[in-house]
Amino acid sequence: MTAFDLERCGNATMCLGIAQGALEQAIRYSQERKQFGKEICEFQAVQFLLANMAMKVEAARMLIYRAVVNARTGLPSILESNLAKCFANEMVREVTGLALELHGGYGYSKEYPVERMLRDGWGWGLAGGIIEMQKITIASQLLNRRFDQRR
Repeated sequence: MTAFDLERCGNATMCLGIAQGALEQAIRYSQERKQFGKEICEFQAVQFLLANMAMKVEAARMLIYRAVVNARTGLPSILESNLAKCFANEMVREVTGLALELHGGYGYSKEYPVERMLRDGWGWGLAGGIIEMQKITIASQLLNRRFDQRR
């Protein structure tokens, strides 16, 4: 079971890569798309959206980094790997969703990569244990006890 902690870091890293790509696509699109005679990146709502996306991506990056660096020569800790995976799984869903929203109708088009990023991001939240199970494991580590979910 402890080998799963390493897999969880890999899963979180995949989410980070997808979210980083979605953020880059959103930044690029916001500078290309014009509305009311100006690039949409000039609107405060778009600026807030991009800033929130970037903060979440960087927070996930730091959680993953902490889990991996603290492992040193062994395996990542149960708590740190689950925190990284759970946060990254939720983050990629939010960031790709916001990137799709920023693209408007084009976001659903296979012509833009954001559509695939959204689908892939949701899938990583299922692989290696769903988000809710990660939260149970996190609570178990915080409370220093194991909860039997099968009774």
